Amino acid sequence: MGGAEGKGKKGKAAAGARKKWWPGGPRKKQQKLAAKKLQGKGKAEAPPPAPAAHKGKAPASGDVDDFMDMLDTMEDFKSVDGAGSGSGESDAERDGGDPRQQEEQQDAAAGGGSGSGEGAAGGEPAGGKKAKKRRKRGQKLSAVEFEARRDLVRQIAECPAEEQADWLWGSLQQHTAASALECGGLVAAGMAPLPAERSLEARLKALQPGSWQAEFCGGVSSGKQRQGQRQARQQERPPGSPSLLLVSPSAIGAVGLIKLCPQFHGACRIGKLFAKHMKVQEQEELLRSQVMCIAAGTPNRLCKLADGGALRLDRLKHVVLDVQLDAKQRDILAIPETRADWWLFYDRHLKERLAAGALKISLVNSDHAAGGGS
Repeated sequence: MGGAEGKGKKGKAAAGARKKWWPGGPRKKQQKLAAKKLQGKGKAEAPPPAPAAHKGKAPASGDVDDFMDMLDTMEDFKSVDGAGSGSGESDAERDGGDPRQQEEQQDAAAGGGSGSGEGAAGGEPAGGKKAKKRRKRGQKLSAVEFEARRDLVRQIAECPAEEQADWLWGSLQQHTAASALECGGLVAAGMAPLPAERSLEARLKALQPGSWQAEFCGGVSSGKQRQGQRQARQQERPPGSPSLLLVSPSAIGAVGLIKLCPQFHGACRIGKLFAKHMKVQEQEELLRSQVMCIAAGTPNRLCKLADGGALRLDRLKHVVLDVQLDAKQRDILAIPETRADWWLFYDRHLKERLAAGALKISLVNSDHAAGGGS
């Protein structure tokens, strides 16, 4: 009996546990009673409302008319030129499109009208404001702009004076953001284009047709006369004051320019003013002790020597800028270091003389001049 009673008690306990957790058990009944009490007191909570559709939200399966009706009911929707009436206009036509996309389209349209080359008026690659913004952000030129600039540099030395001046002025604007009032002598009157299809020495002689010996060789026409006239030259011309300056982006390029002028170099010894085998102090001593009618160098070393006073430019009449392309197809104004040095040298020592008309700038491509005949 005791075992049966024990089993009966355990069975009743298990049944009570099942009722307690069964959905229809006592807990469910208690919840119903509590709800009735609340309803009797008038505080029964209302059942949660059915999820209503958002204002102006059309059903997923609606057609175009339903979608346009939905736009009409939206508070933040502004109809422009009948938008929302089912006219079939695109989103870009209704809201004006993305401002950045519109700006890019305008820049592309502005650049497309000027062709794929560089403009003669500014020397800048085509592309308008978009290309300028990219250069200000420090990004490199695009492939099209690079090709256009390379093609222009290859022929800029044979272009008229106006185009050469515009090319230089465009480079100065890109480097210093100069205004039109700062153009100074970078105009056609300040340029001296060299003849084409001749050797470099013959082209330089054309700068002073009747007096090139006196200006570029100190009046000496041969090596035998040079020894006897050295003292007279010292009295006429102070040391370290050349009349002709050959500027190259590298020391190797400067040596190449000297080799292209054998007659000049034999008569007056062209000065080597670049950072190769000689320090600044040694070159300063050389300039203060020797007469130099022609000098060839790099922009950085020329600027240092002129800043120190050893290189005197009060008798300088011609500056020849070599626009030869290097192994990376860059000219002297496309290499960041040489461009900065050249325009610093120009601003400190050449700008005033060029504006006053006492100095002329010429462009030459030593690659083309090396193949020219005499």
